[in-house]
Amino acid sequence: MAQRLLAVTDRSRVELQRRLERRGYAPETAIAAVDRLEARGWVDDNRLAEDLARRRLSHGYGRRRVVADLVSRGVDAETVNRTAAALGEGQADAVRIAADRLRRGHSGLLTDPEVRRLAAALQRRGFEMSDIRAVLRQMATEIASLPPDEG
Repeated sequence: MAQRLLAVTDRSRVELQRRLERRGYAPETAIAAVDRLEARGWVDDNRLAEDLARRRLSHGYGRRRVVADLVSRGVDAETVNRTAAALGEGQADAVRIAADRLRRGHSGLLTDPEVRRLAAALQRRGFEMSDIRAVLRQMATEIASLPPDEG
């Protein structure tokens, strides 16, 4: 039964235990099952944290979003903190990539409403406001320095 719960995606210890309990297993039975799976390497919160962080970052999400996802999955605080530290403080490159994706097809000047919209979208993706401000300032400067269209 527990193997089927792991077939699609990795789950944290807490997630798996909760799922087993929802399916009617006693808490002691669920804990024992999760302990056996962990001993066999089938449940590994460290591996889950690393994989989730890599996937979220590659899809344009920031450190805060990774931390929130790990906490919601019941990953212990030590693993969450270690994963967050490994992601580093400054994520300007990731912010720039996400901002470029969000601006796809817009090459004109950054208007105030667009700056606010981009900043809000990047915050929802889990990026720090200091990184967002720095990247949006840089983008505005780059766009302003482009020669005007001729035609």
